[in-house]
Amino acid sequence: MLTAPRFLSLTLAASFLLASPGLASGSQATASSQVEVAAPQETLASKIDALVAARAKRPTFSGLSVAVAQRGEVVFEKAYGLADEEFSVAADTATMFRIGSVTKQYTAALVLRFVERGKLSLDDTLDKFVPQFPLHTSPAGRVVTVRQLLNHTSGIPSYTDLGEEWSAKWPLELSHEELLALVAGKPFDFEPGASWRYNNTGYYLLGMVLEKVSGKSYAKLVQEEIAKPLGLSRTRYDSNEELLKNRAQGYTLKGRNKVNDVPLGMNQPGAAGGLVSTAGELVRWKVALRGGKVVSPESFALMTTPVAAADGTGGDYGFGLMVDEFEGRRRIQHGGGIFGFNSMLMWFPEADVAVAVISNCEPESSSDIADDVALAALGIQRAPVLDLALTAELAQELAGEYRIAQLGLDVAITARDGKLFARATGQGEFRLKFQGERSFRADFDDSVRLEFAADGRSFTLHQGGGQFVAKR
Repeated sequence: MLTAPRFLSLTLAASFLLASPGLASGSQATASSQVEVAAPQETLASKIDALVAARAKRPTFSGLSVAVAQRGEVVFEKAYGLADEEFSVAADTATMFRIGSVTKQYTAALVLRFVERGKLSLDDTLDKFVPQFPLHTSPAGRVVTVRQLLNHTSGIPSYTDLGEEWSAKWPLELSHEELLALVAGKPFDFEPGASWRYNNTGYYLLGMVLEKVSGKSYAKLVQEEIAKPLGLSRTRYDSNEELLKNRAQGYTLKGRNKVNDVPLGMNQPGAAGGLVSTAGELVRWKVALRGGKVVSPESFALMTTPVAAADGTGGDYGFGLMVDEFEGRRRIQHGGGIFGFNSMLMWFPEADVAVAVISNCEPESSSDIADDVALAALGIQRAPVLDLALTAELAQELAGEYRIAQLGLDVAITARDGKLFARATGQGEFRLKFQGERSFRADFDDSVRLEFAADGRSFTLHQGGGQFVAKR
């Protein structure tokens, strides 16, 4: 499975994607319900307990923090499993977990607070605040704006994409200068504004912008501007040095064995992914954010209104938040992945339901669990997954070689025995189940959807909350 840059993601680049068959845990679909009624609290609790109990039998399970808010009120908050496996310490609702790239919406909100105060403009250029960043390394020079950093259209290379050049420095507490040196002199991924690519360097730089305009550290800004005013006592910037009571340890798998997560200097995530929190405080944050207690309604609209780049990519990403659909319902969400942990925070505007899940074992998907919790909270079931007969003509029309430029990934679609199969770079082949029109689902995980364009020249991959365009 091709893993993604750490503490990015969103669900999005959280891991790509098109994982090898057998590594993902597909869900069995059931008939769709047309009635959307929030589940009673007692029923919701029993449903969540049951689905977590099933997950707890898996070797990837360590601990979970889960919470649900409905119409502005937290109706469910609970922790499961262990915060520390070596000492058999149970997780509770106050246990802090790393939230990875869910941090980005806090950063975006802080930027917009300073915009509202007139201290900053979305069209200010980066060199105004971080003159040491080497934009001048290209022959013609480049102008990058705050807006482009917020929506991942700057073209600046992401340091988490550098492979061994970055991984060699994982345990180190890098200064701003040392971290930016990783991308200094590297070619841009594209001209600013021309395309979209998920970018941790961009949000790290936004943290530096905030420090410049405020005269305070990013960690202090989070405390003074967000945590204290909103009463979020378990939300803060993480630290490898400080003694933090009731902080979860992170885990991953090495082969079939559970092991401690890889050491990471916590200066490195910065404003891109450095916060810790609880699921309960995540949904309380979402209630405050959507309720105008953090930024104005106009600023929140900017955060939740995607604007595609010049080439049409990035049409589902606003400022620190993604907008997509889940079982036909509009959803605003962002996930995170950081060493030892992954997280998901989603909000359904029409029903005003927020769901948060955090896991302290990398392979145990918070996104998948949050989807199941959302079904219970919304009182709905998944639409049935079909496996319709496919005409030979359509199969041949769609077969071919495709490229997902956003992910640097090639995908081969082949037709065989009246069926379509897909194989991504370095991954195993899997079958595509035909849903009608030009829509397909992956047989290894029916939440993975491919929608082919009418001209057969491209498809859009929907996976983990992200949308990725593949072109021939």
